[in-house]
Amino acid sequence: MKHLKLYLGIICLSFVLSGCTSDAANAVTPTEEETDVPDENTTNVAHTLIANDLETHPMQDIARPEYLKTIVDPSFGTTIRRISNAGDGGVIKPMYSTIQAWNADETRMILYDQTNGAHQLLDGMTYEFIRNLDDVRPDDVEQLFWDFNDADILYYLDASTDDFIKYSISSLTKEILVNLKDVSGCDGSISMGNDVQMMSWDSDVIGFRCDNSTTYSYRFSTRELTPFNLDDVNYAAVMPAPSGTLFYHNVSSYDANGNFVARLNKSKPEHSCLGQITDGTDTDYSVSFDGGPNGGCQGNIIAFDLNTGNCTPVISESLGYAYPKTGTHISAVAHKNPGWIAASMIGFQGDGQALLDQELVIARVAPGSVDVYRIGHHRADEDQFDYWGEPHAVISPTGTRVLFGSDWSGSEDGKSVESYVVELPSFTP
Repeated sequence: MKHLKLYLGIICLSFVLSGCTSDAANAVTPTEEETDVPDENTTNVAHTLIANDLETHPMQDIARPEYLKTIVDPSFGTTIRRISNAGDGGVIKPMYSTIQAWNADETRMILYDQTNGAHQLLDGMTYEFIRNLDDVRPDDVEQLFWDFNDADILYYLDASTDDFIKYSISSLTKEILVNLKDVSGCDGSISMGNDVQMMSWDSDVIGFRCDNSTTYSYRFSTRELTPFNLDDVNYAAVMPAPSGTLFYHNVSSYDANGNFVARLNKSKPEHSCLGQITDGTDTDYSVSFDGGPNGGCQGNIIAFDLNTGNCTPVISESLGYAYPKTGTHISAVAHKNPGWIAASMIGFQGDGQALLDQELVIARVAPGSVDVYRIGHHRADEDQFDYWGEPHAVISPTGTRVLFGSDWSGSEDGKSVESYVVELPSFTP
């Protein structure tokens, strides 16, 4: 395997010690042993891919695959399969990068049919359409949460009743777990906030807010409601980290009692996704267009330790990349393979000719090492479909597949937005 060494700077123990501020100080140097050997009981997702390749691979015009058929990306050699058939002018795409599309064993998955306002249930392996989930009414199109262990279960906040519901996709039965308005005593509007994240990875903890006044967590196993001690709700709910013991809001982390833990070294909230690094550390993976208040921490993908607020650059200028790309969305929901993330970038030019423009990447983030793998061009923009034209890449639970939406820029640009899956070499159908 080819590895380009990340030789810029001294390794900083940024997840242990405070006060490390520059990207060069936070830069990490992978070794052959660290990058080639997967964690025990996890999949080595990228065993045939090239790590940390900074060469230009310009996007080429290629016909989009037919429904359920594949192409080989001409720049990166990966397999891309089209899994939807929206028809001219239609939009079928992922719910959002922070929301897992596949269920726990990857046998089912969900796409959002924006044209008809319906969530589609698909076979997670063959991608064949099963049915519309027209018997659920989530408060937002992004807010259908698969259980992290039970492949048959979904959760959602009901748009009409403020009930938080447990739903079986096989029996179509619903169980009301709690009414969030009743349990909080909220007289106003209940919301799970902006840029909603998944539940904790034991499917036990959620975050929500009442109007713009108070935000809470709720733990189902103990029926415990916790108000959070913060000055400005800013129309965002606290979001549980994978462990369920830390929470993210705005640019800070909080503990399970609602008290402040750390101010992340980021200038302001940007597109981000909560996940973990390989050792289980709760992490906020974020775009960072400006350096943090303590300096450094600027880049296309920055990993912020929720325990300390310190950062590790994943894709940054300090590691040889350009200034952060526009239209970046990160997915860190590979809960069966922590530390693996995916991202999609549109870029300033949008023609896919520069490094990371119109690209999909995956990365492995471990203590002391980072590897980035470029896996394809998504060929998506916002020219014809605005927000709905964004790719919103989503990594699968095992990290072996990446879902994205695209209107397929090139000779077929703008006909429809379809969903596609990059099937990585490690994926076994």
